[in-house]
Amino acid sequence: MLRYLGLFSDSFTLAVILWPFASAVLTLPILAMLYHKDHRLRLTAGLSAYLAVLYALGLVAFTLYPMPDDPVRFCATHHLLPQLDLLKFIQDAQTGLYGVLQLVMNVVFFMPMGFMLCRWAGWRFWVALPFSFGCSVFIETSQLTGFWGLYPCAYRQFDVDDMLTNTLGAVIGFSIAKLIGLVWPKKQIEAGCVVTRPGFVHRAVALIIDVILMQICVFTISIAFMYAFYKLALPLNNGRFTIGAFEVGTELVEWVPRLLAVCAFAVFEVWVPWRHRGQTLGCQYTQMTVEAAPRVGTYRVAFYATRTAVLGTWYLLLVDGANQPFWWLTFALLVFWLVAKRMPWDMIPASAASASPERS
Repeated sequence: MLRYLGLFSDSFTLAVILWPFASAVLTLPILAMLYHKDHRLRLTAGLSAYLAVLYALGLVAFTLYPMPDDPVRFCATHHLLPQLDLLKFIQDAQTGLYGVLQLVMNVVFFMPMGFMLCRWAGWRFWVALPFSFGCSVFIETSQLTGFWGLYPCAYRQFDVDDMLTNTLGAVIGFSIAKLIGLVWPKKQIEAGCVVTRPGFVHRAVALIIDVILMQICVFTISIAFMYAFYKLALPLNNGRFTIGAFEVGTELVEWVPRLLAVCAFAVFEVWVPWRHRGQTLGCQYTQMTVEAAPRVGTYRVAFYATRTAVLGTWYLLLVDGANQPFWWLTFALLVFWLVAKRMPWDMIPASAASASPERS
């Protein structure tokens, strides 16, 4: 057994190391959807989303990804044929403790899926059952085909009994969730209005959505500009280029992404929230506003000027490659939030005219 696991050493280690970090990144879209649906995020909901992604990636990593590091050696010495006997699990159970544990683990491995589909996703049994069975079929077929041709031979055995025990595990997990629901029913969250005092995670999710949108625009326009530049520009012997009557260098191409980033920030993080009551596109999706207090006139200008100076610097440092100053500024903003429970731009006071109705 240890010799067999040794064939998977490098890829298995890599999968284990990347597993929790990849799960955290892939949880962000789920958090955005939860904010969009419920206008807020409970700690239990965020933790449940992370655990669900962690489990899904673990299901893939530990059933499909760890491939033997030497395909030629493995395929030459291992010839795994599919196991199609539906009753072979009876023989396996009679072989001893190892056979019994293998059957039990196949059941236990799919219990979280049935539980999550019932308790967290709210699926009906007639939907959750074929979905769980389909996941098991996909896993077994992937093993039979060498992960759909990515590996030159079957590196794990296709076993119909695994599909039965996996599905049984999902049914047990679904039943447990149903029983827990009778004791602790799920709380219904009423959708509220736009959140004016979002937490750090809420702000971070909205900002990440904005950054993704900005980077898509910057990348697309940059690629188009570079393509046009190298099509229209004529190279000179000194390493520079001519476009019509103008002579330019490659520094023009290098500065275009930065200039586009400035323009993207001005549109997405200044103009859009200024015109939409403090809501960027990410804020609109997650139901929040960056303007925690009502401001007008010079107070509102000072708020956006401060936010642009701090957050704009953070974004430009990110575009430049997320070097050490970027991480220091990120750490400083996090510490500021932990101490003040606000961002630096939130320190700009509300204007007297808009604040007076709240005191009355």
